[in-house]
Amino acid sequence: MTTTPQTIDSPPRRRSRIVALDVVRGFALCGILLVNLPPMFDLGVDGQAMDFYRVYEDVVQNRFFPIFSFLFGIGFGLMWLSATERSPRPRLALLRRFAFLAVIGGLHQLLQPGEALLPYAVVGIVVLLPTTWIPKRWLTISTGILGAILLVAAIMTGGGITTIPGLFLLGLATGCSGLIRRALDHPGRLALLGSVAAVISVAGFLVTDYETRQINQWINAGLGITMAFTYVVIVVLLLRTPAEVVLRPVLSPLGRMALSNYVGATLLIVAVRAVTPDLSRFDSHGGYLAGLIISIGILTLQVIVSAVWLRFFGQGPLEKLWRYVTWGPNRESVAA
Repeated sequence: MTTTPQTIDSPPRRRSRIVALDVVRGFALCGILLVNLPPMFDLGVDGQAMDFYRVYEDVVQNRFFPIFSFLFGIGFGLMWLSATERSPRPRLALLRRFAFLAVIGGLHQLLQPGEALLPYAVVGIVVLLPTTWIPKRWLTISTGILGAILLVAAIMTGGGITTIPGLFLLGLATGCSGLIRRALDHPGRLALLGSVAAVISVAGFLVTDYETRQINQWINAGLGITMAFTYVVIVVLLLRTPAEVVLRPVLSPLGRMALSNYVGATLLIVAVRAVTPDLSRFDSHGGYLAGLIISIGILTLQVIVSAVWLRFFGQGPLEKLWRYVTWGPNRESVAA
């Protein structure tokens, strides 16, 4: 993606949104809700809950966090491409952006300890912001190589929050290189890469001891990455099928209001927990079935509210405030 020279006083060129990114972001948001709900309700892992927990652990846990992290890096990369067009002091603007995220994340931690926004803000300041001093011709290759090294190191040490820097940098390299649009223009290549990730994922499960559920930490961390990539490829390819008429109107509004919906889902879970703290009394599966129903209800509500809100306001409430803090008034948003 290239940029055209502009004066500070001229309006920045508005880039078309990449709808696939909104859809994937919305899909990841659905998974994040499923990940967060069991610990917030203290759902158990014994007895009749074990079968549900095993599915949760294999299909959901650590499978959506990498998608969000990678997308965050992509968003930063796309934003940096036009940051100099939007502000005379672009790095200060981006620092304000991360500071705002840190404040939201700190408040969110009070309701959901261990949430991701605060670590994202810290890593953004420490890792992403310094990359803006790398010369443009070296930015993609240097951040790509460093991101791959950091991600492999994080996987070998068990993954989790340590994968954020590597995924951020790989996302940044992807966003700055224009790889997103090229990948969308060549679905065959994307399908091939997704197939490789799927095969690696299956191989990882084959080395799992299903009697004791023992698996090396680094294998589990690697599965989180390969399965996340497989999920993304499946969703993107489905957008090229008749399923697009369902996926786009359902997931795109969720993704466009990801920050508002992420925080909003926590508020809704806290409200439900205040009324019904023990979900295990509603089903014979340790509360997991009730939790799934609650998740579907929250997501359905958010899809409807997001679609209506965007029709009238164009951006989510937190997204609007985030943009204002970053760029100030009278600035057009960058499409990602």
